[in-house]
Amino acid sequence: MHDRDKVLIVDDEQAIVELMGLYLKSDYEVIPAYSGQEALDKVKSEKPDIILLDVMMPDMNGYEVCRVLKTSVETQFLPVVMVTALSGKDDRIKGIEVGADEFLGKPVNRLELVTRVRSLLRIKHLQDKILAERNEAMNYLDVAGFIVFVLDADMKIHLVNTKGNDILGYGEFELIGNDFIKSLVPEATGESLRETLSQAVGGEAELPEFTEHPVITKDGNEIPVRWYDVVLKDNSGNVTGILRSGEDLSKFQ
Repeated sequence: MHDRDKVLIVDDEQAIVELMGLYLKSDYEVIPAYSGQEALDKVKSEKPDIILLDVMMPDMNGYEVCRVLKTSVETQFLPVVMVTALSGKDDRIKGIEVGADEFLGKPVNRLELVTRVRSLLRIKHLQDKILAERNEAMNYLDVAGFIVFVLDADMKIHLVNTKGNDILGYGEFELIGNDFIKSLVPEATGESLRETLSQAVGGEAELPEFTEHPVITKDGNEIPVRWYDVVLKDNSGNVTGILRSGEDLSKFQ
């Protein structure tokens, strides 16, 4: 029997935490928290699968907590349901802006609560499966000795494998969100590389079979790399970015 999913319930009113916990405890492991900071601490220590998050709390409101979670690489895919007595359009827009996945009104309806939690957990389990498969593929590339980056259409780094971090001297999440060319490519090479990749993303040109250009390590050294680039597309055929796999040429020198 697999472990039950963990639901973190956050509200500064104990009675509300207990009521929602009562609705969910037969199917899930319920974790209570009574403030925004306690919620963030529980996320680190308990690793919940979903959060039910009150908006109006005195120390750190739900919007602030949600923003912290959704801007962290480690918790950006953690489902967050904002639970609020506020019903205004502006309040919902604010919740969407900070990354909330769903909304529930107070007083909470039991059927609606259970349905929303079940639905979001189903999506999360699918995401977890996809991420696990992606990580397995990345592990194969690590073993093969390739540097691997996934860039979005603006050349921001979405993913880098362990081999890439090790060779360049960075920690696991240090490069995520940075512009690949500004952060890692020498200035003399950067402009022409950006033009080549941008044209490929825009469908204006084909990528070459491979390119060779150095990258700059965290301590300022340059490493020669042969790059093999592939345009990434979603299921609808829309371009989402570039996959760059690189072979460290310094080992041959």
